[in-house]
Amino acid sequence: MFRAVRETPDDVAVGAEVFFAVGGHDEGPAYRRFMRDPLGQQLVQEKIQYPELFMDLEQLRKLPDDTLGREYARQLDERDIDPKKLAALTEPCYEGIDFSPDHAYVRDRVRHAHDLIHTLTDAGVDLIGEVAVAGFTFGQTGNKGWAMLVLLNVLTGLLVGRIDSAVLAFKGYVRGRRARLIPAAHDWERLLRLPIEDARTELGVTPFERYRPLYLDDVFANAPKAASRP
Repeated sequence: MFRAVRETPDDVAVGAEVFFAVGGHDEGPAYRRFMRDPLGQQLVQEKIQYPELFMDLEQLRKLPDDTLGREYARQLDERDIDPKKLAALTEPCYEGIDFSPDHAYVRDRVRHAHDLIHTLTDAGVDLIGEVAVAGFTFGQTGNKGWAMLVLLNVLTGLLVGRIDSAVLAFKGYVRGRRARLIPAAHDWERLLRLPIEDARTELGVTPFERYRPLYLDDVFANAPKAASRP
């Protein structure tokens, strides 16, 4: 499975399989945090879905520049990601797993918020950016699958001397704990239309500082050299 990640690092389905293999089905902590939040509890009880705007690229592209939704759409286009298609690609990974309706609802809220968290935190989709977002999401949800992804990615970064991978993972965790529970926010129709800085302030999200990206191709190309150094 990990060899498949190396050979196809952009394959979303493979990445999802790895996530679930290292414990990503652990929705209990996230569910409990939802239920401690009055608005989160209402979302779970009534199974309120994200508004259409949340996953509609065409509508998001029409929002004014500098809004959260427009920046989200710009980054999705830049990465060639369609939220609806992405959801369909990851859906098969849940087959055969017995989720209660409440836990399945929380699982989907967290899953669909992942790329928006990238936008809110200003973290890229390279290895360092994913470490930061995984740390943030672990801080938000307590899901041990995110903790394992943090560990795996930090160790991968350390292979080529990227100590900052560990630093950003820790910062992500702290910032995730301090922020509002992003998947439990209920008013996305309004939040997506806000200037991005206003949305970050309201959600309690501090974006990450600029960092030097690291891609898996670079790791695999440089790891043998790093390992051979005295």
